[in-house]
Amino acid sequence: MEENKTNSIEESFEKLEEIISKLESNEVTLDESFALYKNGMEELQSANAKIEQTKKAVMAINKAGDLEVFEEDE
Repeated sequence: MEENKTNSIEESFEKLEEIISKLESNEVTLDESFALYKNGMEELQSANAKIEQTKKAVMAINKAGDLEVFEEDE
């Protein structure tokens, strides 16, 4: 699913919602369900990677500007 790399985080979440709706319907076959699940996992990984990249970019800005926007719960 190459197109995921160019999607925004919001677009990824919209696609995930569509996939979940399809999986919840009784209109898909088992094979289609497995394909949808695989696509959903790829979309989720893509969204998580984008979120991590954004978080690191903001944290770098924070360090450079001495601002503390993110608080890590440990």
